[in-house]
Amino acid sequence: MDSSALNSRTVVVVGAGIVGLSIALRLQLEGYEVKVIDKLEPMEGCSAGNAGYFSEANIFPPATPDLLGQLPRLLMSRDGPLVIRPSYIGKMLPWSLRAVSVLKPQPYARVMGALASLIIKSQDSISQLAREANAGHLLTRDGGLHVYKNLGSFKVKQQSLSLWKEHGVSAEVLSGDESRAMEPALASDIIGGIYFPNSGRCSDPKELGMHYFRYLMASGATFIKSAFQRVERSGTGRLEVVHSSGRIGAMKVVMAAGYATSQMLKQYGYTNALVSERGYHLMISHPEVYLGRPVVFGEAYFAATPMDHGLRLAGTAEFCRADALPNMKRAYMLQRLAKQYLPGLSAVTSEPWMGVRPSLPDGLPAIGQVKDEPGLFYAFGHAHNGLTTSAITAHCVAALVDSREPPVDMEPFDYCRFG
Repeated sequence: MDSSALNSRTVVVVGAGIVGLSIALRLQLEGYEVKVIDKLEPMEGCSAGNAGYFSEANIFPPATPDLLGQLPRLLMSRDGPLVIRPSYIGKMLPWSLRAVSVLKPQPYARVMGALASLIIKSQDSISQLAREANAGHLLTRDGGLHVYKNLGSFKVKQQSLSLWKEHGVSAEVLSGDESRAMEPALASDIIGGIYFPNSGRCSDPKELGMHYFRYLMASGATFIKSAFQRVERSGTGRLEVVHSSGRIGAMKVVMAAGYATSQMLKQYGYTNALVSERGYHLMISHPEVYLGRPVVFGEAYFAATPMDHGLRLAGTAEFCRADALPNMKRAYMLQRLAKQYLPGLSAVTSEPWMGVRPSLPDGLPAIGQVKDEPGLFYAFGHAHNGLTTSAITAHCVAALVDSREPPVDMEPFDYCRFG
């Protein structure tokens, strides 16, 4: 291949989390020369601590009617799943107004349809990508179980059954006894559950990304550990990524750096609609209970996922500055709450973690081409669906880069929707 042809197939991916690495791997598999840049080591950001649950149920925007009704109680609860630090309220107000505006019937249906279009295709995409990187052993598809202790909460959640069915998501209502038959470690006062037979899990999210990274490097990709600064364009249309250690030339650039991406796009006139939604997990190496699949605790709003190295309790939402000191009490709280659902749980050996989810008010990620900037693309804002939709996002971005028809309608994911 001559140098001009090689240059025309050179893509720089900014971001080495699961979304960025998935995009880089997909592009490499399609014949592109790939360079990845990140100020951190690969998989050191939010995606490393993912709950590992490929949830088909998660097709709803952040603001749902049942959640809004419980919002005062959730915010006031010491052990509640939702915290907004006072210093962040000014940032949250415009985000919240946008989130509530999605409750109108037409935008609500539009968001669900768009999310479902990604999620229904997500596991096939991630299985394909993982196989290419010799990481298929990290994925299973044994379903996911959401369980409830409170009859009111259980009935409210069942109101979503018709919406799941409408969008191609299989869901089965179980009694308490049926739930315990599936997961014997569950407490005797679990009154029922909803089983999602087509959901799956990743037994080590960080290792999945590292498999991608090692495959990329072994196949000729380049990794530059450096802080992104900006993209410049030459008179010939060539792009240059300027970073703290120098410059990288490319014909196309994909910005997929999670929470930092929105700031990168400000130079192109985009409104910053992103907030920092921090999540915590507690990794328990010897939990003394066995689960065969991810289990979501309905009233507590978080999940327990069996991992290669123990049980991961992950979830909750803390809205505050991305760089604020973590409150690891939020992680240890998960063990206390989980024990109400898994009475045999032990957390003698446990390790807390915190990461910053990039969250947009309608719950949809931003995936597309920068307006009026040929060759410049973005993919970020996946919130709770980052790992789940990483590979289908990569398929979409690769199609855009290659000027092909993407596997889903991209219009709902255009970041211009926020101005």
